[in-house]
Amino acid sequence: MWSPQRYRNNGYDQGFDAETVDRAAAAIDTFLITNPKLPALLTLGHLARRVDISYLSLRRMVMGPRWDRYTYFRIRKRSGGRRLISVPEHRLMAVQRWIASHILSQLPVHPASFAFAPNSSIFRCAEMHCGARWLIKLDISGFFGSISEIQVYRVFLNAGYAPLVAFELARLCTHAPSQSARYQRVEWRAHRCWKYTIGFYRQQDLGFLPQGAPTSPMLSNLVMTGMDRLLAALAVKEGLTYTRYSDDITFSTTGNYDRQRAVEVIQMTTRLLGQIGLKVNDRKTRIVPPGARKVVLGLLVDGPEPNLSRDFRDRLRQHLHYIEKLGPEAHQAARGFDTISGLYRHVRGLIDFAKSVDAEYAAAMRDRFDAINWSLDMPKNQ
Repeated sequence: MWSPQRYRNNGYDQGFDAETVDRAAAAIDTFLITNPKLPALLTLGHLARRVDISYLSLRRMVMGPRWDRYTYFRIRKRSGGRRLISVPEHRLMAVQRWIASHILSQLPVHPASFAFAPNSSIFRCAEMHCGARWLIKLDISGFFGSISEIQVYRVFLNAGYAPLVAFELARLCTHAPSQSARYQRVEWRAHRCWKYTIGFYRQQDLGFLPQGAPTSPMLSNLVMTGMDRLLAALAVKEGLTYTRYSDDITFSTTGNYDRQRAVEVIQMTTRLLGQIGLKVNDRKTRIVPPGARKVVLGLLVDGPEPNLSRDFRDRLRQHLHYIEKLGPEAHQAARGFDTISGLYRHVRGLIDFAKSVDAEYAAAMRDRFDAINWSLDMPKNQ
């Protein structure tokens, strides 16, 4: 990271006006005093130099709905249906990776959040609820897609960046595909933008986090920091333990509780989430009383430490059994996977998940997986 004096010397050497260079260096000095871990960014052109891309290319990424900067496809969700994945084109991907690495990774998240942060994991999140007598589980519906460009803008603004730079960073991390049904709702339309915005930045449709961008996971955590504080305070008041793993919210207690109090916690949580535009998926809301099996993020938490559930072990065992017996092609068709590669990644993902919980069991499953004669449509270097 350059010091303000190095900026001055470099600016003088390139022949820029001395007064302009001094003002810029002073602004950098001020920024670094309050934000020593973050890179100073004075303008979009400054960002362009840092990420080694032309200013014109970067400005085009910020303009308009940005939908043409992404490739879209859908993948199967384990719970049914399809999830839209939005993959940024390679230059935008490089910019987003720089933002994620140099800015977002330096910003603190709430300790109750266990996803998309160093040393966080499903195992550590589930571990917080081991031995629970009562569980309350909620799921946020359409999590990434419910986080707006305005909320992302506030993350960068609160990090210390000037309003215009924060706006441009938010634009680089969101998109606004015109076919989205959300734009039929008034809350996703910026009706006063024509009067107050820079001409070539005008866009009436508010952007949202694309699922597939490297910045989206960390931004979702940062947007949720204030909500995590509120829900953690609610948990303390109710004598509960609170965690969030991306869109999965869990409350638990090892003490006495009752269903009516649990219903009230769900109602309060739903109201709080609604205040920032998030909705609870009622179909996935669960109150798990004493005596019932306790599962958090797919792991059993009945005992002193998280463990793989029987359902998980059966599902992985069945996949390997039928692939070994019938071959990958037949099993892919029978289970409705689009490609052999999709089946390969799915089963490999199950084994990798198991490894984080039970390494010995996962090693045995990996040996069987590696012995399978996978077909040639599987990507190399998996």
